[in-house]
Amino acid sequence: MGLEQLQFLGHELCLLSSGKATRWLVIFFEPAAGVTISYRIDRCGYLLCGQVWMALRVLAYPLFLVLRLLSCRHEICCKAQIGRGLQLTHPTLGMVINGDAIIGRNCLLNGGNSIGVRRGIVPGQLVVGDDVTLGVNSCVLGPLRIGNRVVIGAGAIVVSDLPDDCVARGVPARGYPV
Repeated sequence: MGLEQLQFLGHELCLLSSGKATRWLVIFFEPAAGVTISYRIDRCGYLLCGQVWMALRVLAYPLFLVLRLLSCRHEICCKAQIGRGLQLTHPTLGMVINGDAIIGRNCLLNGGNSIGVRRGIVPGQLVVGDDVTLGVNSCVLGPLRIGNRVVIGAGAIVVSDLPDDCVARGVPARGYPV
């Protein structure tokens, strides 16, 4: 399961390169690549070593320091379960993802996003489905469940469940069928 994260990382770097061989020369200087590499390596270590990884991270500190210098500020917990195809645009606006989050495949974060909780939850109560797009500076605050193929507008604050195939906007956000 842990090595699967490295496969996910390869896929996500291919998405960043847009299938162009010349982009591979500069991809590692893009903030999105640094954030993605940092999260996937951290998640891989956590899945392979369990709670011991929290202590072993000290040994990996030089790697994470270089990635932080090449990327930007972000707090994506290694306990967060994020499916294949994570895409980040404008990560310099910051990203925060809680460790209890379960996020499906092909999630697009447009920068300044927070996926967190308002109060204590148990694992499985903060779920974001497949093919979800979060607009700039949008927040998802669980416990809640967001369906598949949902677009959350810029600046929206989601505090309740959203069904499949909808667009959400506003504060608090409400879903509108597509």
